[in-house]
Amino acid sequence: MLKKELNMNNNTTKILRMDFNKITLAFPAKNEALFLEKYFSDSLVQFRIAFFLVTLLYAAFGYLDLQIVPEYVGLFHIIRFYIVVPLLLLVLLSSFTPFFRKVWQALLFISFIVGGAGISVMTMLVPENYAYYAGLMLIFSAGYFFIRLRFFMATLAGWITLLLFNLGAVYYAKASAMLLINDNFFFISANLIGMFAAYHIEYYARRDFVLNQELDRQKDVVENANRNLEKIVEKRTAELVEAKNKAEQSDRLKSAFLANMSHEIRTPMNGILGFAELLKTPGLSGDQQQQYIAVIKKSGNRMLNIINDIVDISKIESGLVKVVLRESVINEQTEFVYTFFKPQTEAKGIRFSFKNGLPATEAHVITDKEKVYAILTNLVKNAIKYTPAGSIEFGYEMTFTSPAEKTLHTTSQQAAYLQFYVKDTGIGIPANRIHAIFDRFVQADIADTRAFQGAGLGLSIAKAYVKMLHGEIWVESEEDIGSTFYFSIPYIPAVNENKVSDELNLPVGILDKIKKLKILIVEDDETSEMLIRILMRNFSDNILVAVTGAEAIELCHKNTDIDLILMDIKMAEMDGYEATRQIRQFNKDIFILAQTAFGLSGDREKAMAAGCNDYISKPIVKEKMMELIEKYFRK
Repeated sequence: MLKKELNMNNNTTKILRMDFNKITLAFPAKNEALFLEKYFSDSLVQFRIAFFLVTLLYAAFGYLDLQIVPEYVGLFHIIRFYIVVPLLLLVLLSSFTPFFRKVWQALLFISFIVGGAGISVMTMLVPENYAYYAGLMLIFSAGYFFIRLRFFMATLAGWITLLLFNLGAVYYAKASAMLLINDNFFFISANLIGMFAAYHIEYYARRDFVLNQELDRQKDVVENANRNLEKIVEKRTAELVEAKNKAEQSDRLKSAFLANMSHEIRTPMNGILGFAELLKTPGLSGDQQQQYIAVIKKSGNRMLNIINDIVDISKIESGLVKVVLRESVINEQTEFVYTFFKPQTEAKGIRFSFKNGLPATEAHVITDKEKVYAILTNLVKNAIKYTPAGSIEFGYEMTFTSPAEKTLHTTSQQAAYLQFYVKDTGIGIPANRIHAIFDRFVQADIADTRAFQGAGLGLSIAKAYVKMLHGEIWVESEEDIGSTFYFSIPYIPAVNENKVSDELNLPVGILDKIKKLKILIVEDDETSEMLIRILMRNFSDNILVAVTGAEAIELCHKNTDIDLILMDIKMAEMDGYEATRQIRQFNKDIFILAQTAFGLSGDREKAMAAGCNDYISKPIVKEKMMELIEKYFRK
């Protein structure tokens, strides 16, 4: 920006071209008025001195009249002391009055002609006396050089004076031709010299005026540039300070986050590894074994939640999360959330309830089902975590005014919203933390002994998802009393005839094959393959294994009676997507279940697009796998 400003300033230093009339030297109207004002101010002192001397000399030459031409002294003194000198004195005295500024050039013009005409009369009467020629030259010199009469008016006055002299010499004095030629040669030369001199004097005065204007402008430009530079420096300094503060805050948050992550990951790992080691203890009772296994499972779920949050926020940051709009039944989602979290609230002794704001017939909407579920889940999980006792209520209602419109006191009957809420009687949020509660890692930065386990990413993820759905999220909270989280999303009712079914077309002829399945496990991780093989023993005694995509394709060519393929997605050489596409080229009916450790939003859609029938994410939960097998292969 500064470089651009300096370049603009450099462009203004190019050579200036004066815009003026070549004959009169006049500028355009605005500049001419400014120039005349300055010209008057600069000329006033010189004019008064020059005019005083001219008046004095004009009067002093009266003494020569007595000595040189006593016969004409009466006439000459009338010209001098009754006409010219009074006029010159009057003009000189008027220079001390305000109105002189407006008429001074006209008065000088008249004085030039009158003074020149008076000397011309004297010269015509005594042409042989060259003292009067000197007097006329004095008038020409004063008019062109000293009294500050402008070029054009001085030139006009000089030639008028010369014309009057010639008319008088020819018609009154009857001067000889030779004398007239000599006189004109002398006066015309003097007039031309004075004219060109006056032209250049005024030209350079005007040029100086333009240059001074440009200097003033450049000074203003420089001063403005300096002021702008100061502002730019101040702005840059403020930006640098802000960036430094943000960097320090970011570094502090990241350090706190990493320390928190270290704690959050090591804690469940301690539970998993510690109790796995205890399972090796000889003589453990069945109850002890189940107790240890339960701790391992709980720790694994805790670690999985942390990993899922980190993966989700990373994908949001990189812009990889897409909104998938399809039909969703909001009432079913709230009921599922209630059922899912009911055991946890009962275990803590918390009253848990929900409220649906629409009847079942109107609860079919177009939205991203997974993101709404993720937002609700995060908010309810937070409420359970931060509510040691009391109650939690969640639900939604229909509204026709967005939170922004409420703030602006405006209403809109054109748009409808579903406004969800999660209300708890927990510890609440300190007033100085509410503004930052949706920032990522914020929990990791709370120096509070009541800080709970977690990565501090849930609310940040919820905020990002709400924004993707063109909604708003906010919180009302009072410390030690409780909090209510709200979020709203546009209400877009689903059209019945365009409902999207989540049911898949089942492969024909396999509904009677439960527990008689021929299964191909495509997995390059030995531990994962072992786990899946154990899980699949409930449904099949005929299990094939491939560790690469190419092996899977080859086994499918050789075993056309395979019923189910459990396809790993992430493999070397050929991934599961490509292997699925190639298998679908020669076998359209085989059932392919994608199983991957990616677990990101959008992976299910990619698997379906490649040709898979369904999708399950790792770590594989036994109950979820059983549900899928029974769903597609029960009798």
